[in-house]
Amino acid sequence: MTNWHDAGPADLAPGTTSCRDVGGGKRLIARDSAGGWHAVAAVCSHALLPLDAARIRGAALLCPHHGARFDLATGKALGPPAWTGIAVYPLRLTGDRIEIGL
Repeated sequence: MTNWHDAGPADLAPGTTSCRDVGGGKRLIARDSAGGWHAVAAVCSHALLPLDAARIRGAALLCPHHGARFDLATGKALGPPAWTGIAVYPLRLTGDRIEIGL
């Protein structure tokens, strides 16, 4: 069973990210370049640094610290320096709000 938690307003433009407190922890909300919504872990698996200033390239998330890339849909690491993926969470839009499943 998925417990849904409010993640704030759905106010992100395509190609942007926002780090938010959800369910007692930090989660990164992202919109890929095509406008798709994603929720992923807010910490890079490579050096355990925050992804607050991550960039979006197509459907990939780029870590601002060492350039690790992750697939936004699956969390899979797409190349060095990260070899381990990051967690992904179900996301749904309810009106003008985002909800994350934890």
